[in-house]
Amino acid sequence: MALPERETELRRLRGAIAAAGAGEGSVTVVTGQLGVGKTALLKEVLRSAEADPGGPRVLTAAASRTEQDFDFGIACQVLEPLVAEADALEADRWFGGTAGAARWLFPGAPGWPGWEPGDHHDVLTAHGLVGLLAAISADRPLAVLVDDLHVADRQSLTWLRQCARRIHDLPCALVVTVREGDPGADRPAIRELWELATTRIRPANLSEDGVGAVLRAASDGRAGDPCVVAACHAASAGNPLYLNEVVRGGHAHRGGPSVLKERLAAQLAVLPPQVGDCARAIAVLGEHAEPWLVEHLTGADSVAVAEAVRVLGRLGILAPACPLRFAAPVLRTTIEASMTAQEDLRLRVRAATVFHEAGFAAETVAAQLLEVPAPSPSPWMPEELRTAADAATRRGEPETAARYLRRALLDLPPDGPERGWRLVDLALSEAAFDVSAAIRHLTQAIGLLPTPRERAEAVTLLPLSAFLRPEAAVLTGRVTPEDAGGQAGLRLEARIRLTRCEDPALLAGAVDRLRELGPEPPIGTLAERELLAVLLHAATLSAGMPAAIVAGLTDRLLRCAPASSEEFAGTAPLLIISALTAGALGPTSSWLESAAGEPVRGRPARPASLIAARGAVLAQTGQLTRARSAAWEAYELIGGNLGEAPESLVMALVAIAVVTRDERLATTLVEHYDEHALARAGLHIRAALLMLRGAATAVEDPRGALARFLDCGAALHRAGWRNPALFPWRTWSAWLQRRLGDCVSAGELIDDEIRWARCWGAPAPLGRALRIKASLSTGAEADRMVAESIETSRASGDRLELIRALLAEGALLRCDGKAGAEDRFREAYRLAEGCGAPWLTGRTAEETTGPRTAAGPSAALSEAEGRVVAFALDGLTNGEIAAEINVTRRAVEKHLTNCYRKLGISGRAELAEVFGAWGFGARSSA
Repeated sequence: MALPERETELRRLRGAIAAAGAGEGSVTVVTGQLGVGKTALLKEVLRSAEADPGGPRVLTAAASRTEQDFDFGIACQVLEPLVAEADALEADRWFGGTAGAARWLFPGAPGWPGWEPGDHHDVLTAHGLVGLLAAISADRPLAVLVDDLHVADRQSLTWLRQCARRIHDLPCALVVTVREGDPGADRPAIRELWELATTRIRPANLSEDGVGAVLRAASDGRAGDPCVVAACHAASAGNPLYLNEVVRGGHAHRGGPSVLKERLAAQLAVLPPQVGDCARAIAVLGEHAEPWLVEHLTGADSVAVAEAVRVLGRLGILAPACPLRFAAPVLRTTIEASMTAQEDLRLRVRAATVFHEAGFAAETVAAQLLEVPAPSPSPWMPEELRTAADAATRRGEPETAARYLRRALLDLPPDGPERGWRLVDLALSEAAFDVSAAIRHLTQAIGLLPTPRERAEAVTLLPLSAFLRPEAAVLTGRVTPEDAGGQAGLRLEARIRLTRCEDPALLAGAVDRLRELGPEPPIGTLAERELLAVLLHAATLSAGMPAAIVAGLTDRLLRCAPASSEEFAGTAPLLIISALTAGALGPTSSWLESAAGEPVRGRPARPASLIAARGAVLAQTGQLTRARSAAWEAYELIGGNLGEAPESLVMALVAIAVVTRDERLATTLVEHYDEHALARAGLHIRAALLMLRGAATAVEDPRGALARFLDCGAALHRAGWRNPALFPWRTWSAWLQRRLGDCVSAGELIDDEIRWARCWGAPAPLGRALRIKASLSTGAEADRMVAESIETSRASGDRLELIRALLAEGALLRCDGKAGAEDRFREAYRLAEGCGAPWLTGRTAEETTGPRTAAGPSAALSEAEGRVVAFALDGLTNGEIAAEINVTRRAVEKHLTNCYRKLGISGRAELAEVFGAWGFGARSSA
């Protein structure tokens, strides 16, 4: 396979070999720094030369440091295989004249004279080898390829130098490779070869395109990604050897020894010790590798460091820059990996000490201390780590701060208040990216703090939103508001009430506490705003106060809350849940739009929560396409890591998945929360996921979906969560019970839903419940219910519910033969088109174009198709339907396919939306 970006070099090498075939000798020197690909060029030339049977005969050798003591070792590698194959006559002819002086080197050759006594003069033997090469090339032109000439033995270099002097008289192409910067490359014989060279080749590092070609050739699955190619090029600087190390490091299955590590170690081993010391010091110092700091770490003087830097630069290990830096980042990684634990510890401690004494920033010192095992050897080191953590926190890098604090904890005794407060600091840093760890460490901390007031203050430092998690209850169970008093007591009360919102008695107590605060509760301080947000949340869950009051107070609080993603660590998640549940879409949307323009700092969870909340508002107002986009933007922003996603983010995603019927999003959420994860989640998440699971399977498995909705309702009832707008489990359950023929239970549930919806006072849940009630009623009552549903849905701004109510009224009007049905269907169609609801668009298109005597979408279907759809809506499989109506399974499939085409839908999942408003089903009595 051709080497990328080496076409010019290969053409010149092949040209030199072809010229030897025509009788024109030449010397070609391929030079370059470590890993640039000199050996690969030689191998490619050898492959192409051997593939040409009419071309020059190819002889090869590779020098090695371990064979430098073998006299004429390279000469023997080149010539011995050929001489050993010669017969007696051919050997006598080759070794005639001056070549006889070299015959003693080849004991396997015919006519070997044996070991002659006395010393053989190297120059005479070299002359003999030149004569031997000339005699062999006279039979057939030669190409002699010698790799790594800089480590060749002295006697072979003498021979090659003499060959180079006579090369123009020989039909021989001599090609050698030499590593720049190696001490052996400065020997006089190699310098003379360089001067005598007809062709000099110095391969360059690969461009980004060349790196991409290498990755594609390696069949790397990421090779087509421009970002991966750019990253590999930056890490390797385009050096092929370094690139191989980068690719190897990205694949766990590519184990084995590191070629780069071995070659670097071998190269540094033959250099003066201060060169290796300098390289290791630069690796430890990183971006601060000034020459004077290298002197401090190595103990060498400035002259020795300057010489070491020069040698490393010639080898291509260092780039020409100050501060000193490696030519490629992978070199630093490799050199660090090659150091022993003792070397690394010594250099890290020395570097930290030098930085500390020279007044460098605390984070520069801490970066070295992170690599130093505990306990720290100097008493000032833990304080530097804590100072560095403060700096990282101010800069908006909580993960970095947490790393410094975890290391600082290793220097503290296992008990005592100092460790407790360091654990508090760690918890506050972790709260931005790992709330579970933050709660765990804060729990450990309050066990070490000596006074109730200190413990209470520690609990109030954790953001309010963290206390939505059930594991936070262990924190609030160990403190009381009286432990702090004043404003801190209010903040503590807010956190205690939030962790106990699943207790119906305490939930009712929170509503009473809200009433005690009066119509205009104080919100002048953060503590007062936090308490009010929690009390409003309790009133929302229990529907303990009218929606209008909750909406007004949340609007007032949102006006005080900074419009930024940072506020999602405080009151905003609770306020947005309350505002959306109360139907206060306008103020919430305005706050979220303002927050969207704020710069994003730190971890992505907070801006992702903001984006998801905007998506939930869009979904409630019928802007489904934008809502889906917002949901996936939020999901991608957190990298798909739902494990540490805030509860408010997950609830918003669930709401969007349910409203928009985004099956991919629903599947993603359901698969993440398996039974084990769901059991550990709080009731907010458990209820939301049970609702989502039920909604996702309502068509295919109505009985299973009903069980999930009823389980959700039972859990909410036990907690005292009555609000029909937040978790409309009664509506879904009633709809399914009606489909399954249990209209009595459906009626009881929907009456209960209407009662709670009127109590709460928000129009959206009431309009939905009235529509389902209409489908269970007949005559004037059905007309009255659906008319009120339309009126209520218009007031709520919920366009999807308005579409369903319009369709239901249109169907009733058409069944009764009354005027106005077409107007209802036409308005529903227009609204559905604007919402981007394909399952509704397909249904209403049929209504506006179907026969006027039809009573709903079933009019477009044949009698047989209608029966099949009815059984499908009752959850029967294709095989079960076939058994019910005594036809083949294939016939059922054909009927369903025709139905989907006529109705403009894609499958079973949309049948319930098409027919749900009419109670259409084989086993429905509605």
